[in-house]
Amino acid sequence: MKSVFALLIMLGAQAWAGGRPEISIPSTVEVSQRPVLRLGDIAVLKNGNEALLAQMDALVLRDDARELLLSQQFESKELLTKIKQALEENEDLKELNPAFKIPTQVKVNFASTMISRQEVQRRMTNFLSVRCDTCEYNISIQSVPVPANRQWDLDMTQLSAKGGFLLPVRDGENRQIKWISGTIRVSRLTPVTTKMISQGERVNAQDLQMSMVDVTFAKDSSMRIEDCQGLLAARTLPVGTPVWSSDLKREPAAKRGQIVKALIGDDSFEISVNVQAEDNGFVGDIIKVKNLETQKVLSAVITEKGVVKLQ
Repeated sequence: MKSVFALLIMLGAQAWAGGRPEISIPSTVEVSQRPVLRLGDIAVLKNGNEALLAQMDALVLRDDARELLLSQQFESKELLTKIKQALEENEDLKELNPAFKIPTQVKVNFASTMISRQEVQRRMTNFLSVRCDTCEYNISIQSVPVPANRQWDLDMTQLSAKGGFLLPVRDGENRQIKWISGTIRVSRLTPVTTKMISQGERVNAQDLQMSMVDVTFAKDSSMRIEDCQGLLAARTLPVGTPVWSSDLKREPAAKRGQIVKALIGDDSFEISVNVQAEDNGFVGDIIKVKNLETQKVLSAVITEKGVVKLQ
């Protein structure tokens, strides 16, 4: 069956750094065996925040999901009615102003176990995407516990952003903790070299392009191309190499033994003399400089490349 989507455009638009938030529902979705079905159980969130995620988890679509065991599908009319009602009654949700992408019919499959792995993956992806909306997540679930009853919920507060994870499941009225285990692989836009850059060579923007790179086990933070511009390669970087902060270094604005211009005075009266740098340093650093005529050593702050201001 061909899917036709209804896109709801809400009032009260606001600016979002990553674009307007969007809540979409797949045309086929697997859910856990629980009596109450909420929007957060079946929807995918993009460009959202924690407040919107909480609103999704609070919006009840069916008080008794067992009714879906017979029909196994939601009509868009029912979903739209629930959403419109929530927007009319909930000022916080209306202020968040999400767009909704909903198929004409949603086929609902109940998992063979109490906890649906697909639902857990969906919920984890929504939660992690709020932390990093430019990242892509690949979640693999290795084991899922068997709750004592259908009154259980997930605790995302301690979820790691990448690598191996243990996700707590608070089970039943006594809130006994059981665990879902698995791994999270994450990719994000990272500068990648388009040519070989030799050690000590200055990096230019045209030498790099942004590409999705698996950063699951990266020890350094990702950078932007503009952050790399003008820095020096700390090691040789072959073509196609992701560039991390440890791969680059700043060029000293003054080097030991270099003749630099020293400024004396203020805005109304300023003179300059040539002195010798006694230390390496970057802009903003305080270094020792020597007047070669008097052999006197003074302190100076580096204001720009090759220029210092005497203290």
